[in-house]
Order: sequence, then C-alpha cells, then structure tokens
Amino acid sequence: MLRLNGYEIETERFANNEARVKDFEEHILFEEKNVLEFKYFNDEDLILLMFVKKRIDEFNVPCTLFIWYMSYSRMDRKIEGDLFNLKYICSYINWLNFAKIIVMEPHSDATMHLLERATAVYPVKDWIKPEDIGDGVQIVFPDKGAVARYSDCGYQNICVMQKTRDPFSGWITDMHHKEGSIIPGAKCIIIDDLCATGGTMYRAANILKEMGASEIVLVVSHCEPKVFDGDLLKEGSPISKIYTSKSIMSVEHPMIQYMDIDVMKYVNQNS
Repeated sequence: MLRLNGYEIETERFANNEARVKDFEEHILFEEKNVLEFKYFNDEDLILLMFVKKRIDEFNVPCTLFIWYMSYSRMDRKIEGDLFNLKYICSYINWLNFAKIIVMEPHSDATMHLLERATAVYPVKDWIKPEDIGDGVQIVFPDKGAVARYSDCGYQNICVMQKTRDPFSGWITDMHHKEGSIIPGAKCIIIDDLCATGGTMYRAANILKEMGASEIVLVVSHCEPKVFDGDLLKEGSPISKIYTSKSIMSVEHPMIQYMDIDVMKYVNQNS
C-alpha cells in the first residue's frame, strides 16, 4: 500500500503481470512536507515504491517516507548460507533519496544503522504511558529485546521474562521468569514490537497466570497473520486481548483491537 498525502495510489496488473500504477495529480503535492506512506505486503510493493518516488521527483519537491513496518527486519545480519537482505533493502531505499524516513517500531536496531536520514517512532510508548497505568496494573517485558526497547519509559513494578532460542531452528527452547514480582490479582500488560505466531507471549502469559495474574493483554505495534496459526487466539488462551496497529494485517477478530496511528503527528514531531 502506498498513500501520498492521504491519497492512496491506485495500482493494477497488466496481463503479463507487470505493475500498472495510476498517475496522480500535481495538486495533491505540496512544496514542503509531502508524506508517502508505505506498507509492505509483498516484494512487488518495493518496485511500486520506486515508481511513485521517481514520479514525485519529477515535480522537484521533497518527500518523507513513513514505513509502517520495515520489511526483512529479521534478516538483520549475515548468517552462514543466507543473504543479509535487510542491508540490501535499506541500500535500495537510501538510493530513492527521501528527504527523511520515519520507521514505525523497527524490529531490529540494524534498520536504523543502515537507513540514512531515518528516525524511529514507537506507538506502544504512546499507547501505554506510565502516568496512565492504574493501580493493580503491571507491565511485562517478554524478553531482553523488549527490555532494551522500553526500559526508558519510566514504568514501575516491571516483570521481566527471559527466553532461549535454538540458534539453528529459531524455536524457543526455554522461557522463565527473570525478575520482578506480580501482585496477586494484577492485570498484566505484555508489551513488545512484533507478534508472529505468539509463542513468546503465550509462554510468558502462562507463567504470569501461575504467578497470580488475573488478566493478561498483549500490546504490540505489529502483528502478523501468523498469529492465527498459534495458540494466542484459541479457546483457553491466557491472553484476553491483543492491541495492535494495521501495519501488517487488518483481519478482524473479537480478541484483536486495532489502534489508530496518527502518521502526521509523527511526521510533525520529526520535522
């Protein structure tokens, strides 16, 4: 999905599967502060991004790129036998020469090292502010990545989990409580950047239940359709609700609540 200054770019396919991009009128562009929103669904979107940016360049106006979710973030280093895809995708986006890039909740720090003129924004920090947390509510970090990402938020009475993955398969081999206690009957909010099948969150939530939590919700900036393949949304799940954005998916489900993202607020904050 590509949206330029609030107008969604229309795309189709020719019979031979080539992309057909509908042109846009000059009147939707501004002399300053043009914003192109980019949502990745498949690799064709990266080609469409190039077509639209090159067309914008013909009007000789600056443009900020807002990336809802940075694709290939998991491929954030050189692993034996695999390509360092994130490096090449970032190089490609840098080549498109946006005036500024805003990445919503990058899954890997490597993203921000590789992109030029880029800033990261963290919706979870806006959704869950320390001053808004009521009595009997506790924040839970499911792993060390969440600790690194949100430890500067000023949350109190934190509970931290620790997990171990098999380095070859990527499967979680162990999950245990690392630090912090749970007040009996507390409502726990697990916060993180990304949920795929939800194995990490499911294990953490079960431990929290054993520690005395009465209710557990999950708040993540990004949620993948693979969540429907895991146990989080099944009957008997320790998680009662998932709060997320539509950065990757928008499938409706009674246990999923989509949060609004004010793109222009982040653009203005980082002008």
